Amino acid sequence: MNHGEFLISFLIDLQRVFRTKVVPTDLPYSQVQAIIIIPSDGIEMSELSLTLGLDNSTVTRLVERLEVKGFVKRKKNKLDKRSIIVSLKKKGMSIQKSIEKKLDEIGEQIFFETNQSQKEISLENLSSFQWKLRKTFLKR
Repeated sequence: MNHGEFLISFLIDLQRVFRTKVVPTDLPYSQVQAIIIIPSDGIEMSELSLTLGLDNSTVTRLVERLEVKGFVKRKKNKLDKRSIIVSLKKKGMSIQKSIEKKLDEIGEQIFFETNQSQKEISLENLSSFQWKLRKTFLKR
């Protein structure tokens, strides 16, 4: 398997697991992606757009839907009144924690029969892969 085939296969497998095992049935995939990205202290709309890889207008509509559902709130940035900070409300934090718990459980299932040193090597390799991916293609 070459690198391109591996990346496609890895992406498809991760998305399938995420969509079938992690995403709540009452929320669209894109809304869940936004919820898990938003840190506890909030994120600027432009940064959220960059992280999601979507246009500002698309993210604005996405955040508006999340706001109507009671998952997030928007407020002007105190330091820069031109920008908007999106932060999670209690309902959004609850969903985020639930998703993180499910992801931890999936990780445990994947590594259940793996000894500790192999787990550490796998996590180190995945971390290295992600770092290289970000360094190569996701420069800011």
